[in-house]
Amino acid sequence: MDDLERRLGALLSEPSEGDPPPDLAGRIHRAVATRRRNRRAIGLAAAACATAVVVAVPLAVRAGNGDAATTAGLTPTTSPSGIATDPATELAELPTPTTAPTTAPTTGPTTGPSTAQPTATITLTPDQYGTSVGTRFEQSLRALMTVTDIVEIEPRTASGEPFVPAALSSDGTVLGRTPSGKVAEAGPTGGAPEELGISARSGLGSDPAFRTWIERKGKEADQRCRTADGTTHTVSPQGADPKAPVWVDGGVIVGSDVMRQAWMAKACTGVGTVIRTGSLLIGDAVAFSYPYLFAVEPSNAKVLRVIDVERGSVAAEHPLPEGVVTHTMDQPDQKWYAAASGQRFAWVAGGVLRWVPKEAWQPVSTLGGVPSPDKGVTPWLTMGNRLITYNTGQLSILSDPVTGQQRKNPGVMLAAGDWLLWKHDDGYRLAKVQ
Repeated sequence: MDDLERRLGALLSEPSEGDPPPDLAGRIHRAVATRRRNRRAIGLAAAACATAVVVAVPLAVRAGNGDAATTAGLTPTTSPSGIATDPATELAELPTPTTAPTTAPTTGPTTGPSTAQPTATITLTPDQYGTSVGTRFEQSLRALMTVTDIVEIEPRTASGEPFVPAALSSDGTVLGRTPSGKVAEAGPTGGAPEELGISARSGLGSDPAFRTWIERKGKEADQRCRTADGTTHTVSPQGADPKAPVWVDGGVIVGSDVMRQAWMAKACTGVGTVIRTGSLLIGDAVAFSYPYLFAVEPSNAKVLRVIDVERGSVAAEHPLPEGVVTHTMDQPDQKWYAAASGQRFAWVAGGVLRWVPKEAWQPVSTLGGVPSPDKGVTPWLTMGNRLITYNTGQLSILSDPVTGQQRKNPGVMLAAGDWLLWKHDDGYRLAKVQ
């Protein structure tokens, strides 16, 4: 066997005519080795590119999609130099390929990544700010005019009963009622209203020297008043109409009886008198600002009269206010409402609030439409030296004749003199306004 192997090796080692050149095998080996090195280099390059794609693409998507949940999660890292850097900055500094890959996404950002800041829009509600409806109203009021001497009036009396304001006087006294009809009082010092030991559903009013209210006895009603020493008088000469407004200004009480006759009583000293100018019954009382009573006669004379209650004379006559219609026998009485101050006369007729300067009585200024009252609620106007309020039940409108602007607020809102009272969240606020 050994001899056979030696002979075969010798035979194979001898050249022949068909053999390739002696250096061919080396060249082949060298070529194969070169190809293997090239394949390894290509493989390594491909692997490096694949790694770059796998790492870079997700980062680019997270940094550029504007999603707060992803971008806000990026935190600084430490670079090889030991300097803290932001991942988004590092990503933005990566070289950009000169040729886009064929698998480039067809959607997504077309520009470089931005810094790591959320771009999602978040709608912030008043609750998120912690701003209540009452606070927003107060802020808008302060933007409209000067507001000072603000006090809080609690929504319950000192005995714990719910309290709703019903009347505000020019000295800042607030009268209101509880659900059981008890009358309570608060003032410029604020706090919990104190019950007065009186029960009334209407006719509330106050003066520094007295308090007044309508007291019912069965089907009859009288206007009553009480002085600071506790003395009580009946001041209505022929009874009082519980559905008619009552005004207190300049120490004078003005109301109407069930025959729609206006009456007046000075201070709280005894029975008052029906208001006449000679033998003339003046008409229906619609507003009062001492010493002038505004009364409308829509059937015959078709005028609005301005009556000086101290003199018992007609100071002026005007046509029916705009929007107020002439009364005819075949039509029900029109429901409209008025208020007056030393400077202005205002009214709501046909769902529109208007006013005129009291002296010139022109031009007529329109402050805009007002909402319809809640079911079963008789709306009413109040007027201070500047502001007008219109109460409809669950919503009140504040109007400013100086700027022509209006504000809305839930609940009761009252104006008198320089004072304004409004609903503030669960309670009330009282302030001077100018």
